[in-house]
Amino acid sequence: MTLKERVTSVVVYFVLEQPAKRQGLAKLTQNLNDSGEALERDLERIEGTDKNRDQLRHVIAIEKWGQSRLKVALGETFVRDESHDYKPNSVTSWEELRDIFTVTRAETLMLAEALKQNPSQQKVPHNQFGPLSVLAWLKYLENHARLEGKRLR
Repeated sequence: MTLKERVTSVVVYFVLEQPAKRQGLAKLTQNLNDSGEALERDLERIEGTDKNRDQLRHVIAIEKWGQSRLKVALGETFVRDESHDYKPNSVTSWEELRDIFTVTRAETLMLAEALKQNPSQQKVPHNQFGPLSVLAWLKYLENHARLEGKRLR
């Protein structure tokens, strides 16, 4: 294991794995719901500039990509792909992007509920961070959308 891989592993443990384990699936699901609703409210008042559209396209792409990884823990075949494969088209309107985010977050919440019914200890690879637990994936998706959403102004 290289030094970079070791450092990444330590950071992932303290930033994602440990906090996610401490919170548990119910709290992580609630956080996803709450932060999704907060971002949806923000999106209503934010102007659909090209920069904001690009940023929201990125948020949606990561969320959909993360969903594909969560589905692996529910029995789907793992495919090593990239988040840009999930990015909405660059001509998608601001209103459509807002709707896509709402639907996408609802789908993430449905996956979290499915994982409550079918708990999995499986770790699923993240392209940068290595294997993540299901709980860490949920923490990652919530953190990502919340933090990247702050760039929308």
